[in-house]
Amino acid sequence: MGCGTSFVKYVLFFFNLLVALLGLAVIGIGVAFQLNWTVVKDELKTHMTVAPWAFIVVGAIMFVIAFFGCCGAIRESHCMVVTYAIFLLVIIIVQVVIAVLLFAYGDTIKDGLVNSVNVLFDKRGSSDVDKATESVINNLQQQFSCCGKNGPHEYAALTLPDSCCTKVSTIGNVFGGKCTLEAANEGCAPAIGKFYEKWNKPIAGAAIGIACIEVVGALFALCLANSIRNMDRRYA
Repeated sequence: MGCGTSFVKYVLFFFNLLVALLGLAVIGIGVAFQLNWTVVKDELKTHMTVAPWAFIVVGAIMFVIAFFGCCGAIRESHCMVVTYAIFLLVIIIVQVVIAVLLFAYGDTIKDGLVNSVNVLFDKRGSSDVDKATESVINNLQQQFSCCGKNGPHEYAALTLPDSCCTKVSTIGNVFGGKCTLEAANEGCAPAIGKFYEKWNKPIAGAAIGIACIEVVGALFALCLANSIRNMDRRYA
């Protein structure tokens, strides 16, 4: 046989146990985003709505694939192990494609996010602005520690919404603990652009790194499937 069945079986089992836990963690991230940033993501529909569901779906797929891998390894089922290897190879291809898209079209995605923010703040300046829009803007400013579309000067006022400041300055205390211009955060459009730039390449790099680890898991799975098939032929 090309590899030790028992050794590969247990390596594959623990590998998939880790993948299952990672899948649950990814689902948790998606659910947390869905619950905590509901107001913001509902307004920035083009990108923010997709992100949490993408995490949830990917995490669920990872968990299901890991389940096939664990069961196939313990039961020494050739069919389940091969199915697991095929699913894993598909996920590897998807991860690599996503990473390449993040690297290649990062600026396009960033521009889309920034444009969504600009549309939101432009809506506030229209005559039909409502309290819901103001609530979304305050949530956005608080979540991303930002103020206004391009900066706090757009409010054209001595005091600003509390969501514009992370701390109150001495001048702000004079105005009764209000947020003032010199203590306000940067604009939301550049802040979200920087936030995306900060995490774009690390996420793409992590996707490729995890894909490389999954390649090892797929090789172990194929090796185990070959060993199981040889054993079945021997005892047939």
